[in-house]
Amino acid sequence: MDKPVEQAVAKSPRLPKKLNPWYLRGYKFRPDVVFDVGVFGGTGWLYKCYPGAKFVLIDPQPGCEDRVSLKPKDYDFHSVALGEEAGTVKLNVPETRPGRGGAMASILDRTDRASNRFSSVETVDVPMERLDTVAAGYDGRVGLKIDTEGYEGQVLAGAPETLKRTDFVVLEMSVAKRFEGAAMPSVLVAHLAEAGLEFRDVLTAATYPGKRPRPHNMDVLFARWTG
Repeated sequence: MDKPVEQAVAKSPRLPKKLNPWYLRGYKFRPDVVFDVGVFGGTGWLYKCYPGAKFVLIDPQPGCEDRVSLKPKDYDFHSVALGEEAGTVKLNVPETRPGRGGAMASILDRTDRASNRFSSVETVDVPMERLDTVAAGYDGRVGLKIDTEGYEGQVLAGAPETLKRTDFVVLEMSVAKRFEGAAMPSVLVAHLAEAGLEFRDVLTAATYPGKRPRPHNMDVLFARWTG
């Protein structure tokens, strides 16, 4: 690295904490409806960012709506999984200790070291819909958050019409192999680029522990190039 570049990096300010309402609000998106796909306990920072929007919370875990501790003012809840085709799918719901672990529920089989912490895994059959089918009942410009433990590619595959009116997507993207059959980052980027949504920002990154931590997933913002 050249000396001037080293000095510039050394003097650069810390990255802001981006999973905050004020940060995303700076992009000046104006969604009429926001789909939160993969809710678990709720996405409080997102709800606070757009208090005037209609929220649609989507999570297939049985009893999930009752366990959501952070809820927007105006919302509907859909207890379904989202994918490329409608039908029924098996959902793996792990437990790390009594009552905990549901945030890592997944349709795909997990291959990373996180599964070593599971004391048990319950497999349940859940209904699956396409996002286009759910979104057809909601008008206007769309904001979209997807956190589905490796199933993000299949969710996008079931949403071509919805993506046409989507202004931003906050997507959990695996950058290491965590699940069997998960879409690679290049596939997700290409899919969203085809819909006119470009890679714009890394909002946060989760890393493996150790002296040389490497990220295993990132929350990435995609948006219109002019947005």
